[in-house]
Amino acid sequence: MTDLRVGVIGASPNGSWGSVAHLPALAALPGVRAQAVSTAHAETARATADKYGISSAYGAPQDLVADPEVDLVTVAVRVPAHRDIVLAALAARKPVYCEWPLGRTTSEAAEMLAAARAAGVAHVVGFQARRSPAVRLARDMIAAGDIGTVTAAHLLHSVPWGFSAPGQSYLLDRDSGAHFLSIPGGHSLDTLGFMLGDVVEVTARLTGGPEVAPSGVARPTATRGWIGATMASGAEAGLTLIGTPGTGTGIRLQISGTKGDLVLHSTPGGRGIQMADLRLFRSTGIGALDEIEIPSRYHPLPAGTLTNPALNVAASYLAVRDALADRTAPVPDFGDALRCHRLLDAVQLASDTGTAQSVPDTAKEIA
Repeated sequence: MTDLRVGVIGASPNGSWGSVAHLPALAALPGVRAQAVSTAHAETARATADKYGISSAYGAPQDLVADPEVDLVTVAVRVPAHRDIVLAALAARKPVYCEWPLGRTTSEAAEMLAAARAAGVAHVVGFQARRSPAVRLARDMIAAGDIGTVTAAHLLHSVPWGFSAPGQSYLLDRDSGAHFLSIPGGHSLDTLGFMLGDVVEVTARLTGGPEVAPSGVARPTATRGWIGATMASGAEAGLTLIGTPGTGTGIRLQISGTKGDLVLHSTPGGRGIQMADLRLFRSTGIGALDEIEIPSRYHPLPAGTLTNPALNVAASYLAVRDALADRTAPVPDFGDALRCHRLLDAVQLASDTGTAQSVPDTAKEIA
């Protein structure tokens, strides 16, 4: 089988998401490889390409999109630039892997979904937590009835969210689309939906924010929040989001069923459930939890080959590779992204109004 050749847009060598997650993942995978890289400057693109042994380097994303040797375009730049690059790749009839959030706004996400369908090419969004070995095993255990009927769940997401370096203020700006609710909140809510089913109603209280808004930030984002979610199954879920100035306590997700509980948790540090190395535990009695060994079939590569943040990204690429080879639609796709954008709109409205909000049904929109 011919390798899937990936062009990564947004992989500067200074610790960008593309360089710390996507390129290490691609370097470790069979059947998938980085063919080209693009950054804001030709010299940084060349430095990244030389570091990872990548053939082509570009200082402009449109040049990478036009490269005939690129089969899949990965968009890993800042969210405000997603729309234009994604639309350019779709116009060139190239399959697209875009990081989450898909767009700055829900309308941008809807526009990109419509363009992808009109182009008739594959599209996938970076909800990497769905590829976590622990998340996938827990989801399978729930589906098999191992803990009975799920009645409730709670996800504590305590992660660092204080940005003072030059160029980082956009992460504190609601209008950028890349902020505390959209990134930690979006990944967390998508993971809950993936494991427990769609969210149909939400209540919320979002608070906090920078003590002094950075220059140019008209609407600072919240840095703390509580979200209550009613699932289509009738289960109730709670999400506590804490943006800390330090490392935070990490991720802890408890799922309670009529026959027992599952607990997933990470060590302190990291920036979200989508990039956390999670362990899985099951209740075995009052006050007792036993760790579950995750079978090798849930790992995209032999144990020890990769850790996060690259591990879940690697699993995502393997899923895209297999879907394209089988001529099936890779998931999660832009439709899943639009669903999450609409869910976050409902969360924000619930917080702004102090009233519960129904989550819009996007079935017809994404059908």
